[in-house]
Amino acid sequence: MIALPKLLLFVIVAVAAWYATRWINRPLQMSAGLRRRAAAQTAGRPAIEAEDLVACGVCGTYVALHAKGCGKPSCPRPG
Repeated sequence: MIALPKLLLFVIVAVAAWYATRWINRPLQMSAGLRRRAAAQTAGRPAIEAEDLVACGVCGTYVALHAKGCGKPSCPRPG
C-alpha cells in the first residue's frame, strides 16, 4: 500500500522535475519566441527578387541572364 509520506514525496519530486525541465528549456523557448517575432516583422516586407543564373558558354561561370559581358574578346554577351 502507498503511504501518505511516500505519496507526498512523489508529488514533490514530480513538481521539482517539471520546474527543472521548464528552467532547462527556457533558453530554447526564448529563442523560438525571438524567431517568431523576427518572422512576423519580415512578413510585411516585400520578398527579395531573385534572378536565375545561366552558365557562360565560353568560361563556364554562372552569370545573371541580363548581365553585361565580362569584357573578354570571346564573351557572347554584349559589353
